[in-house]
Amino acid sequence: MVAVVAMALLAGCGDGDGGQSAPAAPADNGVAALAPNEALQRSTTAVKNAKSYRLAGDIDTDGQKMTLDFKMTGSDLAGQVSTDEGTVELLSVAGQQYIRPDEKFWVKNVGAKASGEMVKLMGDKWAKVSKKDEFTRLFNVANVDELLKPEGTMTKGEAKEIDGVKTVGLVDGDKDGTLYIATTGEPYPVRMEGGQDAAGQITFSDFGATFDELKAPPANQVVDFDQLKRT
Repeated sequence: MVAVVAMALLAGCGDGDGGQSAPAAPADNGVAALAPNEALQRSTTAVKNAKSYRLAGDIDTDGQKMTLDFKMTGSDLAGQVSTDEGTVELLSVAGQQYIRPDEKFWVKNVGAKASGEMVKLMGDKWAKVSKKDEFTRLFNVANVDELLKPEGTMTKGEAKEIDGVKTVGLVDGDKDGTLYIATTGEPYPVRMEGGQDAAGQITFSDFGATFDELKAPPANQVVDFDQLKRT
């Protein structure tokens, strides 16, 4: 977006000789002509090969609302997920996972009495989570393989433009949700829209961006969750 604004400013400051040509439109990537499963595979491969991206949105399942916002670089991620049961920040850097829940989350997961102790011991620090801990499952919410995996037979849906990007829809036959894939440039996933069981949408954006917050927290801002549970 910054580059687009800069180009607009440069165009406004030009000498008016008309010598500059408009940038070429992204080429058709061919996914619209593929079978749904092939198109999905192309899109899954594209997003996994992307340097970085962001996924964010809201999902409502049986009246339970979940809001998520994650920035991803390779296997590293930073973001948070919120439900009626609380909010938890998630951070994963170089294979090490950290969580920073709010008090409401602790009350739901460890009980009112223990939650007070957790809040007192942690403060604003991150809890370092081992792979064997149950809280590591929280990171599955940002697993792109799981997000894009259909639950039924996929069919081709409508073509439409989303935020200036031309897309084609892939409809999950069992749940009626739709994944929209870019049909120009890289075949990135652009938006997931819920169907019968889960209203709402998740948007993919910021491909190739640099996310400075994707770094391990300072050692004095981390507590070991395994040790914390033994206190």
